[in-house]
Amino acid sequence: MRSGWRRVVVPLPGRRRGFTLIEILIVVVIAALAATIALPGFVRTMRGSQLRTASRTVLMAHKYARSTAVLRQVPMAILLDSVDSELEIIALTPAAGSDARGKFLDSRGSRAADTVLGAGGGEEAEKPAIQSELVRKLGRDVRIEAFRSERGGQEFQGVYWINYHPNGMSDGFEVVLTDKNNRLVSITSDAISGRVDAKFGNF
Repeated sequence: MRSGWRRVVVPLPGRRRGFTLIEILIVVVIAALAATIALPGFVRTMRGSQLRTASRTVLMAHKYARSTAVLRQVPMAILLDSVDSELEIIALTPAAGSDARGKFLDSRGSRAADTVLGAGGGEEAEKPAIQSELVRKLGRDVRIEAFRSERGGQEFQGVYWINYHPNGMSDGFEVVLTDKNNRLVSITSDAISGRVDAKFGNF
C-alpha cells in the first residue's frame, strides 16, 4: 500500500444487524413467565405490608413513650383508637400539679377515661394538661381486633390506653391487629422490663 493512502471501509447497504421477530418473541415470553412466577409472592407481600407497617408503628410508639417518660420524668400514654384505627402518643405536661398526675395514672375506668379522653366531669373538673406528641394511622385495612392490659379497665368508647411511668415501668399489654385478609399480629409487652414482642399469624 502506498504511503499516504488510507483504507476506507464503506458498509454495504442491507448489512445492518438488528433483532429478528423470533428473538423479540422469545424475550417477551421469558419476561411473561418470570412475571407470572413472581407475581403471587409480590401480591402476598403487598397484602401483608400494611399489617407489618402497623406493627412497627406500635413498637416504635411503645419505645418512644417509654424512653420519653424516663428522660423527661413525666407520665406518657399511648391511645389506641379502634374506631378510626389510629394511634396517638400523649404526654402530661410539667405544668400539671401532683393531683392531676395522680388522676392521669389512675387505672380505674371512669376516672382514667374522664381524665385522658376529656369525657364527663364538666369544665370545672380538674384535668391534667395533655399534650399530643404524635398521631399515626395504622392503615386503611388494619383494625384493632383485641386489647388486654394487666391493669384492666383501660377502655372507653373503643379507645384503649397504655400508661408509661417516669421510673421506666409501663402497663403490660397485648394488642391484636388484623387486616381484611384475616392476617394478624399479636404485640405483647412486659410491664417491668418493657420488652415487646410481635408474633404474626395466617401469612
